Amino acid sequence: MAVNKQIRLRAIPSGIPKLDDFSFVDAEIPVIQEGEFLGKTIYLALDPYVRVTMTGRHFFNQEIVGDIPRGSTISKVVQSKHSDYKENDLVVMESGMQSYAVSDGTGVVRAITGSAPITTALGILGMPGFTAYSALMGPACLNSGDKIIVSAASGAVGSMVGQIASIKGAIAIGIAGSEEKCEWVVSDAKMKSCLNRKTQNLDELIGKALPNGADIFFDNTGGDIQKLILSKHIAINSRIILSGLVSQYNSDTPPLGPNLGNICKQRATIFGFVVFDFEHMREAFLSDALQWYDQGLLSYKEDIIKGIENTPQHFIHLMKGDNFGKTIVQFDDL
Repeated sequence: MAVNKQIRLRAIPSGIPKLDDFSFVDAEIPVIQEGEFLGKTIYLALDPYVRVTMTGRHFFNQEIVGDIPRGSTISKVVQSKHSDYKENDLVVMESGMQSYAVSDGTGVVRAITGSAPITTALGILGMPGFTAYSALMGPACLNSGDKIIVSAASGAVGSMVGQIASIKGAIAIGIAGSEEKCEWVVSDAKMKSCLNRKTQNLDELIGKALPNGADIFFDNTGGDIQKLILSKHIAINSRIILSGLVSQYNSDTPPLGPNLGNICKQRATIFGFVVFDFEHMREAFLSDALQWYDQGLLSYKEDIIKGIENTPQHFIHLMKGDNFGKTIVQFDDL
């Protein structure tokens, strides 16, 4: 008899999560009611923001001991009493770290990837790609010729920032954490150059590459990189997208904020970006991104492991910064 395999929090992590912070539970498969469907998890996306929900520093409710950690999934509808979804439909939904979940359709989107692999519905054709697209085409006001600097440039969001910039005639410089990642950022993600944050002098090299500063700073990390760029390397009338703060996610408390005096001097605009506010742009994103993929303009990296039992270790791998590309766990075959 099938069971609902779940991962639950045994303890709230302190610092980088540990295997002992998670437990495995076999639960009953939930029963659906009218207006609901049951989704079976095929692929689970692991995202850094999930770590912040464990400490209560995210707009999602804080997770407590015994909760199933959050996670977006590609799921197959296996039972349905919902008029919009039928059995065998593939959807992207918020299932969390478990094999089965019930939904009433709220926040659910169909997994539409055209000729691309279905896993891209969790990456370049999913929330990360949509984040890059809606931020650049929305509040960042991307223009041809703009100079962009993007942190975590080899990640699912950052790599799409660079590729969209290139498609739109802008110039992007990436920051990543290894030579391998930097090589991929330039060769595949279409950025002009990439700086290794671990081995290179970022201040000196950013100054040489962008003597007048960046028109757009797309920040996925926060921390020292954010402080440096905001303080010294933004252009007049620059736009700053605060998309992620991964450098802070393993901390129990947020760090002290940077000195924002240079923001005033450069008349910069800072936009705290949450992709869920831009649902009205999803149709345009999919139309453009599917076309770009078919034209060979989009590349991506995935860090996939198979087996729900490997989810905690893969999440720890992500939170150590050892991932390369979109971090995914495959639960089952299609």
